[in-house]
Order: sequence, then structure tokens, then C-alpha cells
Amino acid sequence: MKTKKEDSFRLIDESVYVKLSRNRQAGSAQFRLGFKCFLFDCIDKARAAPGRMSEVRNEEVKNIGDAGDSTRGEVDDDLSNPVTEIVSCIKRVLQCGDHQGLKIHLGRLQEWRRCGQTNLIHDYWRVAQYIGESELNNICLLLSITFDKPEGIRWCYMADVLSLLATALCNREAIFRLIAHTNNIIPILVEAAQQVTHDDVKLHALTIINVAVLVCRARFAKHLVSSHFLNKIVDHWTCQGEKIPSMLLEKTLNVLKSLLMCGQIGIHNYATAILTKMSNVMQCQSGQRQLFTFYQELVRSTDLGEKPHICARYWTRGRLRKELLGKCLGQPWLYIYCSWPACGNHNATPNTFFRKCSACSAVRYCSRQCQEKHWRAGHNGQCKLISCLVQH
Repeated sequence: MKTKKEDSFRLIDESVYVKLSRNRQAGSAQFRLGFKCFLFDCIDKARAAPGRMSEVRNEEVKNIGDAGDSTRGEVDDDLSNPVTEIVSCIKRVLQCGDHQGLKIHLGRLQEWRRCGQTNLIHDYWRVAQYIGESELNNICLLLSITFDKPEGIRWCYMADVLSLLATALCNREAIFRLIAHTNNIIPILVEAAQQVTHDDVKLHALTIINVAVLVCRARFAKHLVSSHFLNKIVDHWTCQGEKIPSMLLEKTLNVLKSLLMCGQIGIHNYATAILTKMSNVMQCQSGQRQLFTFYQELVRSTDLGEKPHICARYWTRGRLRKELLGKCLGQPWLYIYCSWPACGNHNATPNTFFRKCSACSAVRYCSRQCQEKHWRAGHNGQCKLISCLVQH
């Protein structure tokens, strides 16, 4: 039985094989590099030739990720299920920038989450994971386009795009991929959090900031601290002297807690300064006993020791980022679903084993059948783009 390596050499003519074999004797690293470059050239030439496109594509499908150890049969090909339908609608909405359509589909997703039915809650997180895996780049692009709209309509449209982005950040991998868009996203998030006319926009922006800092820690927080994003918010609340909506105040305190978890001196000092500045604001909110107690605990934690990692250890309490994120999202199990929208299997399903796409590492499949269907359904166009974003 031939190995994969011997089968791969069939693509190479005799002269190249001899040349690469000589390089192999000189060093295995040089051999692997030359072999990889030659295969990439073969793939590029095949894509340029229409007659060989389907043949090479099938070979790629078989090799990418090498998924398919599951022994299940064919997955149901019914594309009319609610998850596949709403995923297709959201993709079309992002391509054409239809904000009204986006509002309708987001409302439907929120209904799934609020209904309390287990199957609909699973469907909600399946849609959220798929959007985070394949549409994060389009969401960030739509966010930048929306931010350039006139002041009168900007924030009305921005609420829906930020809500979709908050939905897409449903696991650690999607949040880590947000780092690639840091330079474009952070100024928009800061501006959205500091505006005073739309509380829903501010709430979505703080939600995104909170989960990004919670998972990425200093890699994301250092850019926010340099912009002093919370100073303007606290100054406005101090001058306003009125009761602040409890959800906004709770989300702001959670952002400060996530900053304290970073354990770096500059970020710790910034969070401590904001907590000190908020003392007058919290005196006016003393009627909200639970939030006031939370604020007092945050203040006390900053005095536990001279080094910021002591405060960070107090708030993490030895828990992993996965546990902290699950509690923040209200999804304690944090299931990982198959990336083919029509499948529905997750990592708690018996006899299910996931493997990632070896090219982009952004999607995962429970079987080779799901991998091939997703490849033909559109992942073949997204894979290279996602790979470039991850590398840069």
C-alpha cells in the first residue's frame, strides 16, 4: 500500500524528483521547502487551466484538514433547515449592505436565544459560530463602511452591525482572529462607546470590548488603554448626575474587571484611575446595591498587592479563559459545532471527532462528507483569504 508521500510524488516528473532527492540529502528542511513550493506552483497552474480545475479541486478537498475519521453515514442534504436558511440570508445581507434585512435576521436570532428551547438555542450558537468563522472579515468591512455614513444615520445602522459582530465573537478562535482587524476596529469601538445618543450602540461596543479583552488580554487591551476610551464615558456620567442604566454600568464594570485580569502594570494603573474617577458616579447609584457591591470589590482588589498579577489572580481564581468566556456569554458548555451549517453535530455528540482545515485552521468538520460539501458550497473561496489574514 502506497503512502501519501509516494502518491504525492506522482505529480512530479522524473527530473524534478531527482533534483529534490539531492536536496533531501543536503537537508530535510530544504527538501520540504522546495517540495512545498513546487506543489503550490502545480496548484496555481491547475487553477489557471479550466480543464484540470475539478480534478485538482477534488485532490485538495481530500487533503485539506484530512477530516473524516467519523464512521457516520451521509449527512442530510436538506438545505431548507432554519440554520442554513438564516446563514445564507446573513451572507447575502453582508454582501449587499442591507441594514434593514440585517435587523430582521438579528431579531430572529435573538428570538431563538430568548425562547428557552434547547434546540433553538443550539441553532443560535451554530449560526453564531459559522458567522464568526467565515464572515468576520465582511462584518469588519461593513462596520467601516457604516462608520463613514453621515452623522444622522450612522449610529442607527451601527447598532445592527455591532450586534452581529458581538454575536460572531462566540468562541476564543473567532475573538483571536479579531486581532487581525485591530487597527480598523478599535477607533470605531471607542467612538461607539463614547457617543451619548444611542445606548444600544454603547452597550454593543462595550460587550465586544469586554470579550476581546477577556480572551486576548494585553494584546487587545494595550490599544484601548492608549486611546483612554473610558475617560470620556465617566466624565459624561459625572457631569450628567443622573441615574445610569444598570446594563451600561454593569458592562462598564465588567470591562474594568477584564482589564484588571490582564496583570500588566500600565493597564492595571489605568483601570485603577478609572475606578477612582467613578467614585462620585457610584455614590449616585447606591440604590443599585448589587452593582455598588461589585464596584467596591473592584476597588478593594486593586489594593491586594503592589504587583498587578496578584489582582489578576484574584479575579481569574485559577479558571481558564474558556470558563471565563462561557460565563460572560451565558453559554457555560461552549459547544464546538461542525462548520457545515446543515450538519448540527457538536463536540458532545457521541462518536464525533473534529479536525480543522489545515490551510486556514478556522473551520472544523466531523466527517469527510461535511468537509467536501462545505468546500463546494463556498469555503474554497474563503479559505485562502482567511489564511492570509491569520498570517498577517
